[in-house]
Amino acid sequence: MEALRAVLQGRRRLLVLTHNNPDPDSLGGAVGLREFARKAAGVDSRFAITGRILRAENQAMVRELDIEVDRLETLALGEFDCVALVDTQPGFGHTCVPPAVGVDIVLDHHLCAEAAPSLREVAFVDVRPEVGATSSIVAGHLQAAGVTPCQEVATALAYGIKTDTADLSRNVSDLDLRAYDFLFPYVDRQRLVAICSPRLPAAYFQALKDALGKVRLYDGVTLCSLGRTTSAEMVAEVADLLLRMEGVRAVFCGGLVGTSYYVSVRTEMGADAWGLIRDAMGDEDGTCGGHGSVAGGTIQLGSADARTLKRLERRLERNILRSMGVSGSNAAVLGDVDD
Repeated sequence: MEALRAVLQGRRRLLVLTHNNPDPDSLGGAVGLREFARKAAGVDSRFAITGRILRAENQAMVRELDIEVDRLETLALGEFDCVALVDTQPGFGHTCVPPAVGVDIVLDHHLCAEAAPSLREVAFVDVRPEVGATSSIVAGHLQAAGVTPCQEVATALAYGIKTDTADLSRNVSDLDLRAYDFLFPYVDRQRLVAICSPRLPAAYFQALKDALGKVRLYDGVTLCSLGRTTSAEMVAEVADLLLRMEGVRAVFCGGLVGTSYYVSVRTEMGADAWGLIRDAMGDEDGTCGGHGSVAGGTIQLGSADARTLKRLERRLERNILRSMGVSGSNAAVLGDVDD
């Protein structure tokens, strides 16, 4: 905490960035770091993104907690003399850092081999893959500094922890538990309920129906290709859902957004999701990261035509099944499985 505060003290203005389409842990960590900068170091800050706020719960989080989000391209970067990456690292394929911008702070809980060279130039690095949520790391710094978070910040951090640890049931460390206990007295429970259960458009259920029709079941391994889809968040959401199926040890879900193919991996507790996604992606042009039973990656395609997509998915499936030691000849679809 003291090292983080030392990097911030004396700075004029902090710019907080996350990956392109921030999830609740990114949003919680971002607003938590802004709270730390203001209350523990006396530094003003802004939070900016390059993508969009996707998924109904994420949009509800921004709306209910009045989270201020700027478009990165609308800011004058010269006004900032300190830049932080939260819930991501330099080198992640889904993270945009302007070429002329140097990163001063990195707070994350993912493994990312591609980031290692860039981290040597960063003044403050706090990357803890053993921790379930970046929001827990940020909350720990607030607690160590004796900062009492406002209701909105406490609720954002608590929701970030809840989502990335599946309600404190997945990849949970002692820090996650301590951070949640620290935050809970300050959480606005009414707004937290509103965030967790937003109304969903009919298009969401159509996308889910389409996804379930593309599931292929092997011996403990579930694959699902969404083809072209609306967002990377849908890929992750379907992967989370499929892991709940009886007898499933691992889920690999993928989908194409523009010319970027997103992959989400979920495994039962104790398995190495990051190792599996590395094996799956092989020599593809992309990046991946993860920890514990959760991992994700992005593959860049030169063309988004149907043939290129089909060939990629065949390569991924072959790599996945080889890594899991499963035969590719015994696939079933959901309609073939007894209720």
